[in-house]
Amino acid sequence: MEKDKIKLNEFIENPEHYFVLLKPALETRNDIHIIEISVEGYRDLFCMIMDLLKTAKFALDGIEVSIENTKNTERYVGSLLRIIEMLIPLEEAELLDMLYLKHLNEKNKSDSN
Repeated sequence: MEKDKIKLNEFIENPEHYFVLLKPALETRNDIHIIEISVEGYRDLFCMIMDLLKTAKFALDGIEVSIENTKNTERYVGSLLRIIEMLIPLEEAELLDMLYLKHLNEKNKSDSN
């Protein structure tokens, strides 16, 4: 339990170590945030955008997979999955686990009283 208190104090004193996915877009407003997506360059960025558009087109048209477009379909879906993976806030998950354990401990204490 003491270990949880130290981690919680660390969170309170240094929240910037835990909230790393969203970054404020403007210093004057705290309701707009930036999410960084890593790309190898402009070509990679443009290919990623095109893959998203083509994946959406397949979804709208209904995917009719033939031998010729199977590789392209896999690439588009793979690109979409890569972007989704970049948007998952894994760093914040540790914080949520700590807060959830604290909640469970407090709930167990109140239930036993």
